[in-house]
Formats: sequence, structure tokens, C-alpha cells
Amino acid sequence: MGALDSIRVLDVSQVLAGPFCGQLMADNGAEVIRVESLDGDLCRRFPPDRGGQSTTFLAVNRGKRGLALNLKTEEGRGVLHRLAEHADIMIQSFLPDRAKQLGLDYDTIHGLNRDLIHVTISGYGATGPLKDKAGLDMMVSAYAGIMGLTGEPDRSPMRPGTPATDMSTGMIAYGAAMTALVARGNGQGGQAVNVSLMETALNLLAFNATHWLVEGEVPVREGSGFAELAPYGAFDAADGPIIVGAPNEAGWQRLCAALGREDLRDDPRFAANADRIANRPALNAEIQTVLKSATVAEWIERFDATGAVAAPVHSMDQVFAQEQVKATGMIVPTQDRDGGTVDLVGPPFKLSETPPEPGDAPPRLGEHTEAVLRDDLGLTDTDIAALRQAGAIS
Repeated sequence: MGALDSIRVLDVSQVLAGPFCGQLMADNGAEVIRVESLDGDLCRRFPPDRGGQSTTFLAVNRGKRGLALNLKTEEGRGVLHRLAEHADIMIQSFLPDRAKQLGLDYDTIHGLNRDLIHVTISGYGATGPLKDKAGLDMMVSAYAGIMGLTGEPDRSPMRPGTPATDMSTGMIAYGAAMTALVARGNGQGGQAVNVSLMETALNLLAFNATHWLVEGEVPVREGSGFAELAPYGAFDAADGPIIVGAPNEAGWQRLCAALGREDLRDDPRFAANADRIANRPALNAEIQTVLKSATVAEWIERFDATGAVAAPVHSMDQVFAQEQVKATGMIVPTQDRDGGTVDLVGPPFKLSETPPEPGDAPPRLGEHTEAVLRDDLGLTDTDIAALRQAGAIS
């Protein structure tokens, strides 16, 4: 039994953030209906393609039933509204005017079901001068300062290697929806939940934001390094990059032992963290010379033996070959629609009594349309034919 077994969700969102929120709900037992236009989510057309399915779409849509509706028609909106009358949560990510046109806005849905939790995911927030502006992960990451902090100090800002703002927003939306669900259980009824990529990104700034807000200090790009600590960053071992660092004085002592360079501990240039920061180029040169003498694996073994801080810089194939990744259940073989299996990334958290149980691979476009209409709404063949004639379904 999943933690959300009795919860019904309408996922009418797009691309990554909203669908990831819905996938987390599905993993935890909720019945999630993925509502798409007759053309399908934009993500379905992102390369690369696996058997007609975009791997981007596969990443955030497992365990859902697929319903394709033309919400531009009155009949399509009618179907959605009937489903909303009995749903617990709706997730949508259309801009305000468009959401109202499609019958997805909070006022319309709340009027149909006052117990429903209505989650809206936007680019820049529900209020302010940019509330009607579309937001994409990279654009919002740039606007909110993340790109300004990413990359080498003497080069142009860089896009982070993953859509962290999108995916984090999905997790925030999940947590916010669960908070609202608890409030409903305490007698508060349904409510509007507003989550945005910008507000998520501002929280991802962490201490960089408070450096500015409290001290008036504008953080700069540091590459793999960290201005507050030395050593801390990427170096080259004999066969590839490795990350090493000293988070405190005890860590510095252990790092010197792992390198076999106890003499560095007694060098007055490197006596304390402030000294090491002031003499960072000289310190990094000393460390780099030593690290070039052995492989990444050999150094990791030495660092682990002394309790020093280090990590290999893995490529994607190396990541999913790691025993630790496998041991934590983060590779999930999922039943595909063609009868085979497809490996997907597992849920990011575990529960002891009601563990997440990832469902089947994401649905084909509109795969369950007729089943939803029959089983959930009790429509007849005649009713379904009428919807098709009206252009509400394909």
C-alpha cells in the first residue's frame, strides 16, 4: 500500500517540473491521469527517441494513465471538469490567461470541487510584473542568478549541466501539495498552491543569496572551487579529474596524510584556512603535482582510508555502474508498453512503512483515453463517439 493510495490526481502540466511532481505522486500510490493535448506534451518531441518515446518524457511520467483531450472545445473542458469534481489534486502550468481559457484556473476548478488542491507551476510567480511571462529552466536560472554563478571566473556564464531548477521545482510542488493535503485533513478544505521556477531558483542560491542580502557581497563564478575554503575543487589525477577538499582543519590534516605530504601541514603558508586561501595558487600547484602520480581509483582508496574528502568525477555511464547507486534502488526496471523493460531513475526518497513503488513506463499519447472515459466517467460508446465527433478526443 502506497502512502497516497486513495489520492486521485489530474496532471495537466507540461515539460518537466509539473510532470515530475505528478510522477512522485504516482510513485507513492496516487492514481495520476496525465492529461495532454491531442498533439501531446512538447517533451514528447525532444530527442533522443526510444521506440517512439522521448527519453525526456520517459524521465518524468511513469506510473500514469494517459488521456488526450482538446481543451479548446467545450466538450473537452466538460470531460476535464467532470474528472476534477472527484479529484484530490490538479497540477497545471499554463499562463494565467491561457489557463482561464482552457478552464484550468483555480477559480473555475475551486467552484467545481472545494476540496481539490490546485497546484499551479509558473515561471516567475503568481504576482508581480512577470506573472504572465513564460519561464524555461535556463532562462529562469539566468534571471535568478544561478547561471551568473556557474562557470569559470574569466569566461562567460554557463548553463548548469542538469535542469536543476525544473526538477527542484517539481519536488517543491510535491512538498507543497502534500502540505496542503495535510491542511485539508485538518479541516481546511482545498486551496491554491503556487510554485514557480524563479522562487525555487532563488532558494537554490542558498548562502550566495544571503552573502548579498546580509553583507552586500556579490558572489562571483568560481569554477569547481569555493572561495571560502582551500583546498577545494577539481584536480587532475593520472587518468582523469578528481575532487578534493578540506572542509575544516581536521580535514586538512587528513588530506595531507592521504597525499603523503605531511610537510604541508607545517608550511606557514598553509597553516590555517585563511592562509591557504591567501596562497591558493601555490597550494593548488603542490596538490596537483602529487595527484598526477596516481590514478583516480588509487587516490580515492587512499583518501577513504584516512577519512579525507574526495570524489571521482563520473560520466553518466560510470554513475549507473556504481554499486552504491544500484544498492539504493536508483535504477528501476520499468515495464514498457511493448512488453519489454526500460530502466528509469528511482524515487529520491524512501519510506519505511509505505515505500514508493514506481509503476509502468509512461503512457503513449492518449493510451487510456477510452478507459478513463468509460471507467471513471461511465460514458457509453455513443457518448465517446460524440466527443470524437466534436473534436474533443482523437
